[in-house]
Amino acid sequence: MQDYGTDQVTVQRLMAVKSFRGTVKAVLLNSFFDFTIVGLLLFLGLGMFAYYQNFPERLAEGITGDKVLPYYIIHTLPRGASGLLITAIFAAAMSSMDSGINSLSTVIVNDFVKPLRKISRDDYHDVKLARILTVVLGVFAVGVACYAATIEQILKASSSFLGLFAGPILALFLLGVLTRRANFRGWLVGTVFAMGTTLWFQHGLKAHFIYYFPVCFGISFLLSYLASLLFGGPKAERELTLWGRSNLRINDGSPAAGSK
Repeated sequence: MQDYGTDQVTVQRLMAVKSFRGTVKAVLLNSFFDFTIVGLLLFLGLGMFAYYQNFPERLAEGITGDKVLPYYIIHTLPRGASGLLITAIFAAAMSSMDSGINSLSTVIVNDFVKPLRKISRDDYHDVKLARILTVVLGVFAVGVACYAATIEQILKASSSFLGLFAGPILALFLLGVLTRRANFRGWLVGTVFAMGTTLWFQHGLKAHFIYYFPVCFGISFLLSYLASLLFGGPKAERELTLWGRSNLRINDGSPAAGSK
């Protein structure tokens, strides 16, 4: 749900599909390929483990964890193959980064800059602003990458950021889908407590990184709902939630048509 419901890059691609049926096919195919590719990557890690268990003298001292694969590529593979593989890794990293940075700059321009400014600007100005934001966000991403490198384990680094930011975003998404009473003020309260607790899990309790995301999401979801009840406010329309979907009919190639 976090990937297909709240990730800007994924949602932006799914919204470019012509029909609802096509979107369903895209999600199913992408899930299948994700499962297959991640499975192959896991076997790659097992292969590295087995190789250096049989040839421990070929592994330099101090090379552990995520450092093993690049060490193997550089010191064991032939020169042509190692160069090609390193190029492929950089290309994949750049492909993921540019999608996220471009999506983020687009969101900032369309959802924040345009609604808040009082002077009308043409499209050329907005494109120029988006390019400047892309450069700024790229520099910021490099800084974050340097910090992530100090965490040593790439899975732990990924879980640290996902736990802090993606957990509350998923909570907000599900609160909007499942409830009519949730509001933005309640979500902010729940998110502050959830992020504080997650930071304590990471640095104080030093819990395993697998708990970061579910802990932050669970606390954010529960406290946000309770705080929303405390603050009160008007209820959302039933048709905007999952419970109102029974009154809607989705036609292939067309938006949902309501019949009450």
